[in-house]
Order: sequence, then C-alpha cells, then structure tokens
Amino acid sequence: MFTGRDALLSIEQAIGKTRAGEGRLEAALNSAIADAARLRSQEAEGFRALARAKLEDMMRDRTIGHLDDAERRALDLIEGQRREIEDLTRRRDEAQTALDKAEAAKHARDQELADALEALDDRRDLTAQRLESDNAWKEVKAAVDAAEAVAANADEKATQAETDLAAKRQPYESDPLFMYLWNKKHGQAEDRSGSFVKFFDRKVARLIGYRDARANFAMLQEIPLRLREHATEKQNDVAATRQNLADIERRALVADGIEEPERHVAAAQAAAEAAGEEVVKINAALDDIEAERQKVMDADETVAFDQAVNLLRDALSREDLRQLYQEAVETAGKADDQAVSSIATARKALEKAEAEVAQIRVEIREQARRRSELEDARDRARQSGYDNPRGTFGGSGGEILGKVLGEILRGAATGAVLDGVFRDNYRVPRRRSGPIFGGSGGGSSWPDPWGKGSSGTWGRSGPGRSGPSRGGGWRTCCGKGSRRDGSSTATPSTWPLR
Repeated sequence: MFTGRDALLSIEQAIGKTRAGEGRLEAALNSAIADAARLRSQEAEGFRALARAKLEDMMRDRTIGHLDDAERRALDLIEGQRREIEDLTRRRDEAQTALDKAEAAKHARDQELADALEALDDRRDLTAQRLESDNAWKEVKAAVDAAEAVAANADEKATQAETDLAAKRQPYESDPLFMYLWNKKHGQAEDRSGSFVKFFDRKVARLIGYRDARANFAMLQEIPLRLREHATEKQNDVAATRQNLADIERRALVADGIEEPERHVAAAQAAAEAAGEEVVKINAALDDIEAERQKVMDADETVAFDQAVNLLRDALSREDLRQLYQEAVETAGKADDQAVSSIATARKALEKAEAEVAQIRVEIREQARRRSELEDARDRARQSGYDNPRGTFGGSGGEILGKVLGEILRGAATGAVLDGVFRDNYRVPRRRSGPIFGGSGGGSSWPDPWGKGSSGTWGRSGPGRSGPSRGGGWRTCCGKGSRRDGSSTATPSTWPLR
C-alpha cells in the first residue's frame, strides 16, 4: 500500500536527484572554468612570444611583467573560487547523506507509530464491542442521543427564527417614521429630546400607531435571541451527558488495559517527532549551504571567475598589445606566425569555453529552481498533514505521483501540480466500522479534529463537523467530502496537535 509517507519520501528522493544533478553540473562548470583559464593563459603566452620576438629589451620586460602579474592575479581568483565551491559541495553532499539517513529513520519511526496506533485501535474496538451489552453505558448513550436530538431541534428553531427575522423586520425598517421614533427611543427614558420635539413626536406616534408597533418589533427581535440562548443551553447539556459517557468509557478502557498501548503510542509519537525535527534541522542546514552556493555560483560580475576573466581581458586588450598583434599579422616571420596562430586558436576556443560556462550556469539555476519547486511542495504537504502515519494514496495515486515528479525533474511541470496530486489521491485513515463511544460513526485511535483521541473519549466525528479538539493528541483530517469506500477526500490538517 502506497502511503502519504511514501509519497513524501518519493519527493525527498527526487530532491536528492536534483542536488546530484546540480553536483554534476558544478563539476562541469569547474572544468569549463579551468579550460577558460587555460585558454586565457595560452593567449597570454602567445603575446609573450610576440613581445620576445618584436620588442626591445626594456619594452619586452615591461610587457611580459604586466602580463605575468595579471595572469597570476586572475589564476589566484579562480583558484580561490574553485576551493570555495569544492568546500560548499562537500558540505552539501555530507548534509544530503545525513538527510537521506534522517529521512529513512523518520519513515521507520512513522511506521512504528502507525503500528502502535493500529494496536490501540484494536484494543479500543474490543472495549467498544464489550460495552455494547453494558446496561450502564447504553443508558448514558441513550441520554446522549436524546440530548443531541433536543439540542438539534432547539438549534433548528433558533436558526429558523433568525431566518424569519430578516423578512419580518423589513416592513418596520422600511417605514421612515417608525425607524425615526425607534432610533431615538421615543417613549423611553433614553429619549433626550426637548419638550417641543417630544410634542410633535407624540403626534407622529399616534398617527402611525407606534406604541403597538414598537412592542411587536421589540418582541420580533427578542424571540431569536431567546431561542438561541435556549439552543446554547441544550448544547451545554449535550456536553455534560457526553462527559458522563466519556467517564464510563474511560473506566472501561483502563479496565481492559488501554494504558499500555497508549504508552506505546506516546513513545512512538515522541520518536516520530524527534525524527521529524532532525529532518527539519538538516534541511535548514542545507538551505543555508544552498544560499551560500548561490552567491558563489551566481553569474554576477563580482564573482571571482568574471573578475579573473575581466582582469586578463583588460590586460590583453591594451593598445600596445593590439598594435603588436596587428603588426605581427601584417609582417612575415616564422616566430610571428606561430605566436599569431596560437593567439587566434586560443581566442576561438575561448569563445566556446566562455559560452559553455554561461550555459552551465543557466542549467544550474534551472536545476535549483526545480529543486525549490519540489521543496516548497514537500513543505506544503507536511504542513497540510499528508505525513499522517496511516494516510494512504488510493488507486493509481502512487503511479501518478511518480509521473508528476518526473515531469518536474524535466522542467515540464511545477510543484503546484503536486498539490493537486495529494488533494485528489490522498486518503485519510479509513474509520473502523461498528459502534463508537460517545456518538455515532466509525472510531479510530488516530485522533481527529473533533475528538480527544487516546487521551479521552471518542468524540462525535466525521466529515463536515467542526471544532478542533483542545485536549491534546493528534489530528489528521478535516473538511468535507468522502469516497464510496468511506475514506475522506478532504485535505488533512497538520499533526501533531499540541
């Protein structure tokens, strides 16, 4: 069975592939940079040969010394950048190896948590089956059902009254004379109008029958408020009866030995959290390394390679060297011809090498962009709770995920497509069939947003209910919608809930 954890592990492996690809590109970049530096040196050597053949001693020494100094400074810059890149690559590779191990450990810890939760479910189901024939539980369960029915009826009446109010108050609010008197609280102690105004207000009130209308309008607004207060009281009664049921259930669970599996779940949860924190820590370190690498690999003119290239280019483009080269081209001589040929060959190859450097840099940035797409999608998936230990991918979800990852690695899709794959194929743990403590529906020891989980009773739960638990535990699913097999299509919320 392909799980949500397997899906996230697949994304991590894809991220690892992009980093490996970046590493190969960086090796190619270093090689191209070395070739460019070698060709610049070859060009400079050609000019040295021209200087030795054509210039007087003083001018020759000055020219060659200038070239030697520029070349030495350029090579020092390139070597410094090369060492920095190698150090960052080594650190990144070490961090990636540590991340692979941490991800594998997290996957194992999550599986242990899933197994512990399954064992907890089994134990709770046995207690649920036993309590089906327990008279005390059935009596309190019936009281819960009755209280819920009363609360639902009260809520329906309050809602209907609130709906009716919007229509029934319209005739009053559309009467400007009535609303004038109503807003100034005519006939009440709050009316601060003078005697002259009150005199005419009383005439208007008698004209429109304000006294009776005010009483009716006040009553019209009061009824929904009172009905809503009543509905709230009934809902509080439901909470009280549910707590009674929870106490019975908890005693039964303890009697059946639930505490030992709960301890196993707690220990497995702590181990899974620790493994997850280690993954987050290593990922943060990798992010820092990647940020440093980006600065070094960026094709900005302040980067060492560009500085070195510009340094040599400036040295070789001096007026006296250009003139020397032109004279050598125009005059005959074996030494001249060899030097000119060497310079021309170096320049032609150099154009190709510099173009290769620029292209590799573009490819590295594109590879980094794809990796960032995957990392962002992974983070969104974890924040949404898709690493639920028992969440699964239904049908061909695993195959679809693999195809999408391949498209992202090729640059044919973005990380946002992964969001849709999770949304459409992820399934929260199927709920157990049979009765559930504290309400109706299927039970699960993997706590959800509506119940207290292993720390207390099973709450009424199911797609569409709201109000996350404040009592601790974990949460895995929320929202609306379900499949025919009973699994939810909703996007899960983050776990654990603290």
